[in-house]
Amino acid sequence: MKKIVLWISLILLCTGCTNQGDTSGNEKAISAQLNRLFNSYAKSGENLYDRPVPQGLFTDTLKTLLEKAVKTSEDDMERVKNSEYPDDKPLLLEGSVFTSLYEGFTSYRIRKIMINNVSKDKAESIVEFQNAAFAPKAVWTDHVLLVKDSGGWKIDNIIFGDNPDLKDLRSSLENFIAEARQPQ
Repeated sequence: MKKIVLWISLILLCTGCTNQGDTSGNEKAISAQLNRLFNSYAKSGENLYDRPVPQGLFTDTLKTLLEKAVKTSEDDMERVKNSEYPDDKPLLLEGSVFTSLYEGFTSYRIRKIMINNVSKDKAESIVEFQNAAFAPKAVWTDHVLLVKDSGGWKIDNIIFGDNPDLKDLRSSLENFIAEARQPQ
């Protein structure tokens, strides 16, 4: 009996005894969410105005911030339209809202997905972007933070890696909303 337990222990030790299927499933689900994000909002935040923020893609906190930012922008468009100077430029969510390069990307690659080994409900993904419209082409990386809840993996924030003027998506949206509240 001891030999059988010893052999089973040795086999489990050699094979790693890890739950690779779960990790792989999580990575596929995270990749699907990232692809959904970057295919929906490839080059600019204009799509934020065209349709509601999708369910299940963002955490409730980030979804609420996005909706507030869009509402803030739409309110400012209306304010400018009805002002003495209707040709002034309103506050807009311009450029690539979800990456750190204003001009956006022409391609992206998910370089790495890291799932928190302790909590198993938080992950970070490193995404490499390229914009071939520049010479030389621009290449940068941003970090997407995700949280898993009963509805699956959701994007919670994006850390803008290479742009010193932008910290992260949440801060950018909060600053945008706060700027609109400043007296005109």
